[in-house]
Amino acid sequence: MDLETMKSELAEMPGEHQDYLAAFLVHLRHQRDPDIRREIAARMDDNHPSHWLSLDELREKWKD
Repeated sequence: MDLETMKSELAEMPGEHQDYLAAFLVHLRHQRDPDIRREIAARMDDNHPSHWLSLDELREKWKD
């Protein structure tokens, strides 16, 4: 199957399936890049409160 056929078929998929596929592709990209894996791990290990947003702050930021 060529890329254009795949794109056409993916465009017809339900949004929920497209969202799952998008997350999976980002996951694969991160697996290929050891630097991003280290950065993600470091950010997750960072427990300094000033480096994190509260849920309300995040919701407010996403409004933009």
